[in-house]
Amino acid sequence: MLEKSFGMAYSCTWGREEVVDVILTVNCSQSPQFGSHLLEHTDFLPSHSVFLSSVPKRAFCRWSQPFDSREREREQERRPMEKPAIQTQPSTLPFFDTSHAFNLLRGIHELRAERKFFDVTLCAEGREFHCHRTVLAAASTYFRAMFAGTLRESAMDRVVLHEVSAELLGLLVDFCYTGRVTVTHDNVDLLLKTADLFQFPSVKEACCAFLEQRLDVSNCLEIQDFAEAYACRDLAASARRFVLKNIVELAKGKDFERLPWKRLLEFVSDDGLAVDKEETAYQIAARWVKADPQRRLHYWPELLQQVRLPFVRRFFLLAHVESDPLVYLSPACLRLVSEARAFQSCEYDRHDRPCQRMRPRPSTGLAEILVVVGGCDQDCDELVTVDCYNPQTGQWRYLAEFPDHLGGGYSIAALGNDMYVTGGSDGSRLYDGVWRYNSSVNEWTEVSPMLKAREYHSTCVLKGQLYVVATDSTERYDHTLDCWEPLPPMLHPMDNCSTTTCRGYLYAIGSLTGEDTMVIQSYDPGAGRWALVNCGQLPPWSFAPKTVTLNGLIYFVRDDSAEVDVFNPLKNEWDKISPMNQVHVGGSVAALGAGSSCPAATTTPHLLARQRQHLPPVHAAGAQRLRAGRRPETNAIHLHRHHRNLALHNHNHNHNQNHNRELNRDLDPAH
Repeated sequence: MLEKSFGMAYSCTWGREEVVDVILTVNCSQSPQFGSHLLEHTDFLPSHSVFLSSVPKRAFCRWSQPFDSREREREQERRPMEKPAIQTQPSTLPFFDTSHAFNLLRGIHELRAERKFFDVTLCAEGREFHCHRTVLAAASTYFRAMFAGTLRESAMDRVVLHEVSAELLGLLVDFCYTGRVTVTHDNVDLLLKTADLFQFPSVKEACCAFLEQRLDVSNCLEIQDFAEAYACRDLAASARRFVLKNIVELAKGKDFERLPWKRLLEFVSDDGLAVDKEETAYQIAARWVKADPQRRLHYWPELLQQVRLPFVRRFFLLAHVESDPLVYLSPACLRLVSEARAFQSCEYDRHDRPCQRMRPRPSTGLAEILVVVGGCDQDCDELVTVDCYNPQTGQWRYLAEFPDHLGGGYSIAALGNDMYVTGGSDGSRLYDGVWRYNSSVNEWTEVSPMLKAREYHSTCVLKGQLYVVATDSTERYDHTLDCWEPLPPMLHPMDNCSTTTCRGYLYAIGSLTGEDTMVIQSYDPGAGRWALVNCGQLPPWSFAPKTVTLNGLIYFVRDDSAEVDVFNPLKNEWDKISPMNQVHVGGSVAALGAGSSCPAATTTPHLLARQRQHLPPVHAAGAQRLRAGRRPETNAIHLHRHHRNLALHNHNHNHNQNHNRELNRDLDPAH
């Protein structure tokens, strides 16, 4: 027990339950004797005690001691309740005055109204505007360069501006101090020019918005020229879209007749020209030329090239275009008419001549669509439905159902605006039947059968005729006469044949029957004979690739890798393009381009499909004809037949490789 006189006593009781830390505080200034005594007699403290102060006014000592827990509880009851510790407050307080910018602008405006701190005077047409350099430089990069650079105006108190009127300068100075400007019909042109000169972009944008809201047929051409002259790109684009959208009404006015021919050429060549039929585009171009034929006649051939003559109705092409003096007096124009007639007669592949006039305008309602015929559902049940997809609308629609049973091994191709389905089998018998889909009436009809029944063949269109190429035979169909004629077979029979047409020739690619060698053969319809294409070393294909023609080049899409090879028939050269995103085993390839009108019975306005089938109908890429009364074989059997063919091909491939290795080993002197 430690007792303290001088009115304060500290008691320490040694118990057995716990050891606590005690802080002993002594006010040495009030009781110096007791403090000295405590400092001199510290031997009663435990050996691990720490003395905190030597000779201060307040002495602290700390020790640990056993302490009775009940005594501790009674001691806590006697002690007054301690105040909670004060939490440390942050040393900074971020603050943002949301009204600071407004207050600053208002203050600057008040200084201007009170005519205080002016340091420069702008003069225009005899009027003076007292301003602050800082305000002008902050609002316009033009004035910033004037006052902050080495120009002589930077040291002048009075600057005379000759390029602007006093009224417009006053509007811009007021805008610097208030951020407000009033755009009217009377000042919009000059205000935009002045804002462009003195580099006030927000004022310039306000003027552009004002003009865009007031676009009409009477001013759209003028506004487009004005916007392009002052680099108002958005306004110029809006005016151009307005012209293209209202070209029919615009062509009736006098302003249209005064158009520069370059500007008219841009309009007629634009895909966005809003005409319901291509005949209207021809009439618009011809009207402009006939307004001043002496000066504009030499522009006519180039202007006519931008008219999509292949999509003009045949009657209009013959009765109005070909008989027009502007056309029949120009050999160049007559060639364009002949090209259009050949296109409509399907005498050449449109992908051989990659030009804009071979693509229809979207406004005419013409576009290529995707057509899926037959196949089977997820339960491997046969389908006879025909679906079409329009990329412009993003919707699928039904066409007329196929009128017969569907199986596998057939092929499909598009000739003009119609589709043809040829051959196939039900698993036990080959068929020679041919079905034609007429897009104008949305109807399937049976046409003359092939001369020979076949399956897993290839079909393509060349110069308006349908070609069927098989391993050991070739024949051609004339849709105008509805008859087939035999053609010479390929020089070397090929399996897994794939065909395409390019620059007036038919090309077939495949592996020689019974061998693993890939070859390319071509057919010349004029000479009526096949030839082996000497195109150098072929790429290392494991299977016959899928082929398609685009822009006069033949693309070979591999079946076992993502690589794509390109062959140029004119230069007899091979090249590669960027690989595909992934491998497409058993896929198909097609080139998208122009199209024709779809039957009124459906809501999809176009039809031109280009597909064929190499795999079983699980992939739904074609259709076949089965004679009435015969029960078609299930798709599972066709799938089995396809897997069997692949297995035989792989077996021949491995056998040939082993044979070549043995032959090389026998010829090697080391053995």
